[in-house]
Amino acid sequence: MQPGSSFNTEDDHEQATSLEEGLPLLPKEEEDKEAPSKGSVAMRDAAKTAATSAMQYGKSAASVDSLFGISHNNKLLCYDQNSLLTAKSLLLIGRSAFAQKPVLYTLAYCTTLAFTAAACVFFIPKASKLDTQKFERFGAFLKFFIIFMLGIYVSQGFKRWWFTVTSFEKFLIAIRQMVFMLHTIKVTPASRKIIETYCVASGYILNVEVRNAQIVESKGHVDLENVMAWLARKGFLTQNEVDQLGTGLGSPLCRTRAIWSWIGELISHPVVPEGVAVLPPLLVRTIVLCQACVSEIEHLKMNITMQTPFMYSQLLAILVHVNNTILSICCGMALGSSMNEIHRRREQLAGEREHGHRVAVVTEELYGAIQTTGLQLIIVLLTPMLYVAFLHIAHILCYPFGDESYHLPTETLIARLHSELNSMSVNRKFFQEKHKEWQVSEQKKLKCHQEDEDDDADGGG
Repeated sequence: MQPGSSFNTEDDHEQATSLEEGLPLLPKEEEDKEAPSKGSVAMRDAAKTAATSAMQYGKSAASVDSLFGISHNNKLLCYDQNSLLTAKSLLLIGRSAFAQKPVLYTLAYCTTLAFTAAACVFFIPKASKLDTQKFERFGAFLKFFIIFMLGIYVSQGFKRWWFTVTSFEKFLIAIRQMVFMLHTIKVTPASRKIIETYCVASGYILNVEVRNAQIVESKGHVDLENVMAWLARKGFLTQNEVDQLGTGLGSPLCRTRAIWSWIGELISHPVVPEGVAVLPPLLVRTIVLCQACVSEIEHLKMNITMQTPFMYSQLLAILVHVNNTILSICCGMALGSSMNEIHRRREQLAGEREHGHRVAVVTEELYGAIQTTGLQLIIVLLTPMLYVAFLHIAHILCYPFGDESYHLPTETLIARLHSELNSMSVNRKFFQEKHKEWQVSEQKKLKCHQEDEDDDADGGG
């Protein structure tokens, strides 16, 4: 509260009263008994406020668009982490692993297999006597290996994802630091601008090359020639430079390294105005930052090209799909048996079929068969999806570059880098001009001060 202010208005008084709620040691003011209508008005206002808040909360809970930050190419930039602590997370099922194509294909495959097995078992005579526990024992035997191997695969995939993200971010951070050093050693604006455009162009080319490096089939590759043509149209590269980049050997990330060889040449021989000397420690620091960018590029290349051993990944995938197949068949057989039981017990209760049991026993077996049917349906719909969902998550973590919404928003990060480099140039130019004005004013003050001292000395003499 500002000095001298007090609760002079009715709103301030109500706010102070509300702050006192829950503190019994503070004395409460006496209510005015001559104005009982204020209490009813306050109650109506409180009820209206509560209803409005509830409606707003309901609308916000049903709204999904406000929970995500999306880039221009529909990649996920950020999400509201607090929404995952409430039941609102159930509304986000469309962006979860359960909505991905491999998981949905698994759901269709397993349900088709289960209902086919159920239909075959249903028409077997006395199918309710069929024992499916022997098949389920083999499935339980496989689950032990799947859970162990899948857990290791996901944890290792997360480590690879974090290493990839940090390498890409360190690459961009080193570029910012290197450009900062170019400002510090007074490189001419024209030369610095060329280096900045090369850095941004290398980021876009690196994004495409690491994506192509993780895809075996050439038909799934992004056309790098179109990307370089786009860079030429935007002024990041000239046509001669594009032609020179096209003469590479075709090794992973060769064009990105070629651009950084150009940048290294410009960094090693900086162009500065006349009379400006580049101190050796500053020049060495700038070259070290350039080498740091090249080092992070090599880290990205190693992390993408060096995959998890094929035998491990293949064995895990085989176990997951074989287990889902066995689980679907077992659940289908249990479904067919329980549905046969339901059909037979229903006819017995309706008097269409004779039985030698009491009505209570038949009813109990009918309800037990219904419970078995519901449980098997939940198992066949949920368990295979969980296994494939975790397998798909591990795959996403190992290969985070692509065009899907769950891939890294690398284009946005590079665009931010470009914007920040331009902002750095504008702000440093602004402050340089301001600093010159300050120097001129300080020199004038110093000159006046010296003249005053000289006058005082002459008067005293």
